[in-house]
Amino acid sequence: MHGINYLDLLDRAGKASLSRPALIDDTGTLSHKDLGLLTRKIAHALIANGLEPEDPFAILSPNTNYALAAILGGMRAGGAWSNINLRSGVHVNTDVLNRGNCRAIFFHSSIQDQIPAMRAGAPSIRIVVCLDRQIGDIPSLEQFIQNAPDTDINIHLPDTGVGFQGTTGGTTGAPKITQDGQSFLTGTMLGFMTAFQKFDLDNPPVNLAVAPITHAGGMVAMSTLSLGGTVVMMQVAEPGAILKNIERHKISLLFLPPTLIYVLMNHPDCPTTDFSSLQYLIAAAAPFAVEKIARAHEIFGPVICQSFGQTESGFPLTFISPGAVSEALRDERLRHRLKSVGRPVATVGDIQVFDEDGNSLGPDKVGEIVVRGPTVMFRYINDPDATSAIHKNGWQHTGDLGYRDADGYVYISDRKRDLIISGGFNVFPLEIEQVLVTHSAVQDCAVIGVPDEKWGEAVKAVIERAPGQDVSEAELIALCKAQLGSVMAPKSIDFIAELPRSPVGKVLKKELRAKYWQDREVRI
Repeated sequence: MHGINYLDLLDRAGKASLSRPALIDDTGTLSHKDLGLLTRKIAHALIANGLEPEDPFAILSPNTNYALAAILGGMRAGGAWSNINLRSGVHVNTDVLNRGNCRAIFFHSSIQDQIPAMRAGAPSIRIVVCLDRQIGDIPSLEQFIQNAPDTDINIHLPDTGVGFQGTTGGTTGAPKITQDGQSFLTGTMLGFMTAFQKFDLDNPPVNLAVAPITHAGGMVAMSTLSLGGTVVMMQVAEPGAILKNIERHKISLLFLPPTLIYVLMNHPDCPTTDFSSLQYLIAAAAPFAVEKIARAHEIFGPVICQSFGQTESGFPLTFISPGAVSEALRDERLRHRLKSVGRPVATVGDIQVFDEDGNSLGPDKVGEIVVRGPTVMFRYINDPDATSAIHKNGWQHTGDLGYRDADGYVYISDRKRDLIISGGFNVFPLEIEQVLVTHSAVQDCAVIGVPDEKWGEAVKAVIERAPGQDVSEAELIALCKAQLGSVMAPKSIDFIAELPRSPVGKVLKKELRAKYWQDREVRI
């Protein structure tokens, strides 16, 4: 972004915080000095093994020190970080690695069984490293960097160069892959850094990394490091352990989906947990129920905030601060702001609301939210039609319906697509439907999100059986798990004689959802 990049931010903080802990996991602690040296060695080793600027690389690992170091090392080598979801099935991830032309992959030994299939299905992969130990002819990270220097690397990283490849849920069966500039990463860090006004190099944050660092959690973690802070790694999002770690490490920054916040509030250890260290509890990736915001404020203190973003458009795009949330809770005239995802962050060029004809709408008028600025993606890889569909007249169309109020706060009112957000993960129904209809007993089906206390929304399939055929719920769920992974698989299945349809034969998902969402919070 005009000469400043994310490595500048990281290095500035690292030099000011050499002895401070940067990363903590079950294996130990890396100081900012240690992390800087390690990432330089990783970068040199990658370059020596043929990684060139803008070459994609991927990390498949739970949250560990070495996993985040590998991300930063790949960036320092000039590579484009390709974020893939560890919880996705091996077939989905292999496809993403192949279409994304991935050149290097770092993985944790816990998923080593997936690696042969990925290497076979993605022949572009040339560099394979196991983060935590040697496996056959695959070196450990320590072996990979053994002879690499730890000197500075001078690689020019222009804003126009590809620095990030993001994986989205796909409405046409396969996830789309975005290509983003170096400015996407810089804008992300600066966006969070400016939002976290209570932190600076003299008062750095301590972030508990519960969300996967190979996804949005990694963006928050890198922003933490850019403020000279500490990232404490959690491999499993176990509620009791989260509460213990908040006290043990005096966590000041926590990023969670609302569903996990709800679980924490209901945990038996919650009333006795000391939350005094918390400064920011960020809810993102799913709507946060207003009445639960009030309860969270009572439990955790004046630390609740929300953010909104997209892989295509940038993260964060908007932010509502703890102070604004607290003010809205105190003042009935401002209570409507609790439904907001905040105002645009400093790094966003502009956010508007357009009608279907592309006209900008005034306050409180619902339309499609559109964005422009340095964090907007360049393109979908090998999908010019999908790219042109959301890039129009210099604006990126988010696919989300919403409005802005007179004070600039943004509100999400609905989604143009039938996206399901379950436990903070995006689930696209069509991918599941295409698997279900492969079964001979399924004549037609519809996949929707239904209310769930734990997940916010649970994936439900509604099945219209083929005449004379029968199939069990367990069999169809197992089919989906085998092909798509547990996150995508339906949690439950209902069988119905005939799906509701429009005059032209389209399944009316809104009508299906109404049954389950009756007398519940409005689904957004």
